[in-house]
Amino acid sequence: MKSVNNNIYEQVYNSQEDPSLLSKVAVVTVVLVPRGILVAGFNAAKELLTIHFTGYNKTKPIWEINFFEHIFFQEPLLAAREKVKGVFFCSNKNMVVPEALYDEAEAKKWLQHIHFLEKKDVIESYVIEEDKSQYMLAMPVEITELVKINFKKATTLPLPVYHFNNTSKQSLYMQCFITAEQVCATLHNYSQLLWHRVFDYNSAEDIAFEIRQLCMENNISPSKISLRCNTISAAEYDVVNELSQYFPGLRAGNGRSLSSRWDGAIYLSQ
Repeated sequence: MKSVNNNIYEQVYNSQEDPSLLSKVAVVTVVLVPRGILVAGFNAAKELLTIHFTGYNKTKPIWEINFFEHIFFQEPLLAAREKVKGVFFCSNKNMVVPEALYDEAEAKKWLQHIHFLEKKDVIESYVIEEDKSQYMLAMPVEITELVKINFKKATTLPLPVYHFNNTSKQSLYMQCFITAEQVCATLHNYSQLLWHRVFDYNSAEDIAFEIRQLCMENNISPSKISLRCNTISAAEYDVVNELSQYFPGLRAGNGRSLSSRWDGAIYLSQ
């Protein structure tokens, strides 16, 4: 991890030592999280070549527009805008509504009732076909507009969509995506969505407590949960490693063991 200054830090993963690696990038994916951005580059065969992560500490606002604007213009992987095919967001201001109960106006009122929304937050809704529901989230309008202006041809989706689209045919299957500050967690029982939440944490113990609390409320034994974790960067490896003490069967999102610091971010990108 390289510190750019007292507030900003960078991490880079390369699949191979090759000075011409960036020239081989044909497809780019972007993930925006509070106080951070992951940019992954793939070749024409969709093989992962490189990951660039840049983040900043809590001395600045959660969605600092100047930071993201700077990265959009300075990050080498984003120089060719047409290569960016997907941009994913993660926000703790979200809500899942069954399709049968969904009414756009009423759903927005409920989201505003459940979460504190800033005046400049914009609410978006996305269809989750697998769970026959609507996924709603609120994001700062400055961020969403910045994405639309810079990546006009890219598909934009909530990051949790990969939780809903990549369920496992097994009971009590929990997927977690971990950043420096938040956890996005989704629990399915085979194809049935049981629980979804994005929450803040300070330690692995906080995450374990949240999961165990869920288990207690739903009369589920924690030992029966199959836990799969991905990360936004290499920095969260220690958190996942510590979390495995509470859940010995913990694996990466693809079901493999997390043996290196970058595995969680690699499997997320892939």
